[in-house]
Amino acid sequence: MEVKKISSTILKVPISHPYEVPLTIFDRFAANIHIPVLYVFTPTTSSNADIISALSKTLVHFPTLTANLSTNSHGRPCLTVGDHQGGALLVEATVSSKLEDHLPFTPSPDFRLLHPEDKNAKHLLQVQLNRFQCGGLVIGVTNHHRVADGQSMGSFFVTWGKMVRGIHNDPLPAVYDQSWLKPRHPPLVQFDHWGTDFIPLSPQPKECCLFNPIVVDPSEITNMLLHFSPEFIMKLKAQTGKLTTEKHTTFETLLGYLWRKVTIARQLDDKECTMLRIAVNGRSRLRPPVPLEFFGNLVLNAYPKANSKELIEGGVATAAEIIRKGLRFIGEDYFLSFIDLGEVYGDRDLVPCYDKDTNLLSPILEVNSWLGFGFDEVDFGGSGTFRGFLPTWVPLEGLLVLIPAASGDGGVDVFLSLLEKHAVILREISHTLD
Repeated sequence: MEVKKISSTILKVPISHPYEVPLTIFDRFAANIHIPVLYVFTPTTSSNADIISALSKTLVHFPTLTANLSTNSHGRPCLTVGDHQGGALLVEATVSSKLEDHLPFTPSPDFRLLHPEDKNAKHLLQVQLNRFQCGGLVIGVTNHHRVADGQSMGSFFVTWGKMVRGIHNDPLPAVYDQSWLKPRHPPLVQFDHWGTDFIPLSPQPKECCLFNPIVVDPSEITNMLLHFSPEFIMKLKAQTGKLTTEKHTTFETLLGYLWRKVTIARQLDDKECTMLRIAVNGRSRLRPPVPLEFFGNLVLNAYPKANSKELIEGGVATAAEIIRKGLRFIGEDYFLSFIDLGEVYGDRDLVPCYDKDTNLLSPILEVNSWLGFGFDEVDFGGSGTFRGFLPTWVPLEGLLVLIPAASGDGGVDVFLSLLEKHAVILREISHTLD
């Protein structure tokens, strides 16, 4: 894939006076990285000029995406909006080949050419418009996770698409009111967040996050994209009714199935403990619920665990039930305890457990669901067809992302990163109903 960058500019938001937005405890818990994703559209689409103009208008509603990560006068981390060094990076590029030559999009290291370099990136939001010879468009975006979670970025993309098409946004596309995240008086940290959410501030015998950091050669890691049709998912759901009369969700069912398959592919010992680290959206868990338009981070993790033998022999029903219990444990009380943790330890250097020097998570799976965030509803205008939304190549073993199927059949696409030797096994068993 030959990609030629032809222009680069910084989009600014008109701010009369710079101001600071403090990072919440949820922002500080988010990964200190850019998240790279790709949107794929066949021709014809709106012009680059129209898309860029709409992006400028959209950023007015999402000003923190143009901010700088910094610290305030008290030494606490914050976003500085309106700083002269801020802005969003916009790159225009051309691709010498036709888009149809690369469809369907499946993970490839070449994809890294379709978005600006995210390592040591100076801007929190980076966008690259890639025009193919046929007029097809791939939009490569990287955004810093400490500014926004998946729900927030879904709102941003949907709003941007509406701006391109001249559609009025109602309700307001972004809400920055942090009053929902105020601590209780007095604060009550009633759960043990050390060793699960944050690395303990002082050495403790408890091993953090279940594993010791190991680094492998990135060439040993591969990315794959698996498709599961609605019919296949219904067959899985039929298996989960064996343990309970309460129906399991698509997420619980499909993730339980994949957890077992990945455990088999990794060839873990029978007694080895395997864990899921599942991102949980707190907006609906707090009372009153936080609006979906709240922009920032409001995500914690659930940590379902099982030993390998129990998981494999128990079938999909057992796996789905373990996941359900783990998700329900992260309720309103857990989120309130986490908010209070931020009040008690807000001045300390808090390091998330997963923020370790490693690219091998096994026996852990890092799970994110992008279902229901609206990514598949994004429309940048024109008569072209939406043909895919997926992460760029990720050299991190153990990442699993559930995505609305690009085929539009109502199924689910699963992005998964594994060691190549384990991916070979998973490809053989990924759709076997056992």
